[in-house]
Amino acid sequence: MHCSVCGFPTELAIEGLRAVQESEPAGATADGPVVAVEKFAAPAPTVRSPEEELGAAISRDLRTRMELVRGLGPGPDVTAELCQAALSEAQGRVAEALDTLRSAQQRLETQTDEVLRERFRQLSERRSALERTGVRFAVASDFSRLNHAIAEGERAEATTLLLALEQRLTQFESDWKGLQGLLSEIDGLRNEASELGVPLGEIASEIEGIQGRLAEPAVTEEALDGIVQEAAQTLMLLHEAIPASLQSELAAAEEKLNQYPEDDAASAGARRLHLEAARHLRKGRLSEAVQSVRDLRDELTALEKQPATPPAAPPVPSETEEEMLGRLLKKARTLAGRVRTLPPESETAHDAAAQIREATELLRARQLKEADLTLSRLMRMLSADATEA
Repeated sequence: MHCSVCGFPTELAIEGLRAVQESEPAGATADGPVVAVEKFAAPAPTVRSPEEELGAAISRDLRTRMELVRGLGPGPDVTAELCQAALSEAQGRVAEALDTLRSAQQRLETQTDEVLRERFRQLSERRSALERTGVRFAVASDFSRLNHAIAEGERAEATTLLLALEQRLTQFESDWKGLQGLLSEIDGLRNEASELGVPLGEIASEIEGIQGRLAEPAVTEEALDGIVQEAAQTLMLLHEAIPASLQSELAAAEEKLNQYPEDDAASAGARRLHLEAARHLRKGRLSEAVQSVRDLRDELTALEKQPATPPAAPPVPSETEEEMLGRLLKKARTLAGRVRTLPPESETAHDAAAQIREATELLRARQLKEADLTLSRLMRMLSADATEA
């Protein structure tokens, strides 16, 4: 603030008057006698007693410890005692304030130790749970350091170690859970592939390598990350190997079914399963496709054991390539008309449209035999769908 008349800073008024008094002759000035100015001495600094200094030190220590413990979440809090001690000291009851602070210090230490021991127990249980699921996390030395810090009352170090270890264990548990999902899917596909006789080749050795690495005495975070990547790669190889094998088997089964007339009742079940397996395979539903192929095998085996041999198809009169192309184009147009009558959002409509496009591309490329097979397959699918409806 400044004087409203001369503008001099009011905080410096005493120093300014003192400077004027020292620069003028004693007793008079040009304007007359010097006005006596009362000199205000600065207040003497307050000197704290040893008890007050000790109380201040304990207060600082308590605030530091509470700030550290807050990292553990809800826990010990002596804020009320700090406020009570400050009030007692302000009222001159220094000894009472010191007793309050010492009591708070003891309670904070006791409760902090209890929290650390309880959290350590929970960590140990989580570690044991991981080991029961088949993996040993490489944290033995970290657990030993944390246990020693708690036992020796090194609360700051114990808190830091505990928080770091909890974070690591949480991440490891998450990664391990994801890996378990991958391993479960791998085992399911491997078992199904084995039942169908699908050759796995190098995939089997990859699976054994993953199992071997998980059986090691201690698995680090880096090792687990590498195993997750290996498992994902192995699963991708399975998703490539199984469909290729199923496609080959379905093609062989289709050749067998083509030996029977389209209206043959005995082969109707096998034809339905063939269409079902092909549909699952196109949709990427491997487990369902494997089950359909397994059922198809049983149907074909039963069909082959029937005493009556399928009647031979009547000989098809020879036709030129142009005649065959014309016949197939007419067949494709007829089937396309049937496809347009299907519910637009149905699964059959999507599959039928895909096969129409495939047949059209084959006809454009003059691959007439392949186009004929595709159109025949589409006709059987539409017939089966109409029968089910």
